Amino acid sequence: MTAVADGDDHPQWPDAVSAAWEANRARLFENQRTVSDWIVDHLDPRPGGTYLELTAGPGETGFLVAERIGPSGRLVSTDLAPGMVDAARRGAAARGLDNVECRTMDAQAIDLPDASVDGVLSRFGMMLLPEPARAADGARRVLRPGGKVAYGVWGPPDRNPWLMLLALSIAENGHELPGNPFGPGGVFSLGAPDDNRALLNGAGFDHVEVEEIPGVQRFASFDDYWTLQTTVAGSLALLVASLSAEELAAIRATLEPMTREYRTEPDGGLTIPSLAFGVVATAPR
Repeated sequence: MTAVADGDDHPQWPDAVSAAWEANRARLFENQRTVSDWIVDHLDPRPGGTYLELTAGPGETGFLVAERIGPSGRLVSTDLAPGMVDAARRGAAARGLDNVECRTMDAQAIDLPDASVDGVLSRFGMMLLPEPARAADGARRVLRPGGKVAYGVWGPPDRNPWLMLLALSIAENGHELPGNPFGPGGVFSLGAPDDNRALLNGAGFDHVEVEEIPGVQRFASFDDYWTLQTTVAGSLALLVASLSAEELAAIRATLEPMTREYRTEPDGGLTIPSLAFGVVATAPR
């Protein structure tokens, strides 16, 4: 799940955001497919195993796990937003994945028995949790000895101009997104390797590894960039809905020149760099 910084409250995306994620599910998945592949490869799911996906959104990363574990395995795909869970359920059905159970669940209060899963994964959700330590502790509790947790989070803002430029253009026009992007629940709250090592070491995990995963965000045009981000990014979507047409036009006028260095010719599309961190750790045996 991807979003611009949320506030101190637990993210509760409106139905429109869940609908936008479902409508753009293939694109949002493929734009950062390298992160999903990294997570799944390092989780190393085995046939017949049981795996838990937290903050799953429409579920595409978890579906990669479901394909590997086969019909005798089980993937529990979870998200706090019921609309996301419904989207994941439809996505699993469309793929014929009968080994996926989709549940509404708070990643900070994992509702599964102790030592009941072989692996836990999340793509772009851990940093949006106001208390990620609760999710890390919960993952450690439900993992069997030797099981792994693997997740992806966004790196620092200077390595993610596709996010940073939006925030700058909003700020330059006298508005601000709710919450602190570097504080709990903020999109950059786990934007340093040591933050992730401390999080998982604090939960009792062994062998914490953090790896840079560079990538790009591709858009057909500036309008495409604006439309996608203002519909799928939760707090940004809420802000946009609250502003007048004149205020939005001013933000767009500020943002467009900032993106010109990323324009591809002759099609006029945008290719904007991104950086994620892949994080993996092992539950003690």
